[in-house]
Amino acid sequence: MSWFQIGIKAQEDRSRASAAEVVECFQDARPFLTQLALLITGDSASAEQSVVNACEMTVKGHCPFRDWLLEWAKAATITDAISKCAENIRGCEVAYRGQACSHVEHMSLTDAEERGGYLAILLSTDISKMIAELDALSRAILVLRLAIRSSIQDCVLRLNVGRAVVLAANCRALTWLRDLQLQPAPALRPDSPAEDRVFVSRQML
Repeated sequence: MSWFQIGIKAQEDRSRASAAEVVECFQDARPFLTQLALLITGDSASAEQSVVNACEMTVKGHCPFRDWLLEWAKAATITDAISKCAENIRGCEVAYRGQACSHVEHMSLTDAEERGGYLAILLSTDISKMIAELDALSRAILVLRLAIRSSIQDCVLRLNVGRAVVLAANCRALTWLRDLQLQPAPALRPDSPAEDRVFVSRQML
């Protein structure tokens, strides 16, 4: 290995988060990460365990770059939550076969302010209402697209379902979310304080 390559590797090592920094990130973002997992699993205990698992996996693995740590924490937590209900997610696939989406705007969610607003709505919504009105597949797609900016193709790969199904479930999820947006703003949930939403809009998107 040349001195130039050694220098690059040393610089990369200095840019990577330490185990202590990883743990601190997960602790600071824990309420938010747990809510993301809860939106997918629908179960508080499973959601909390997803955060623990994601933190342990990150500490034991190849630590991400310090500047990407928050994004990594979101993605790792969401991935674990999806794995916990993968069977339920794939079980929803049959309900969307033969359906199509005619909304061009549903294909792209590139505006950070728009995503932040939608995510804040999700975090303030009663989880029991969301579970009653959206299945596991459409909930997972919403979290993927709003929290970590996943494309349609990324959702296909992460959820292991067909593209046409993802498009149809994405359409249902975004239509539901936009209808919810038109409703009067709900009171803050006890487990979703205002400061958590500020944390989301300022740091997580």
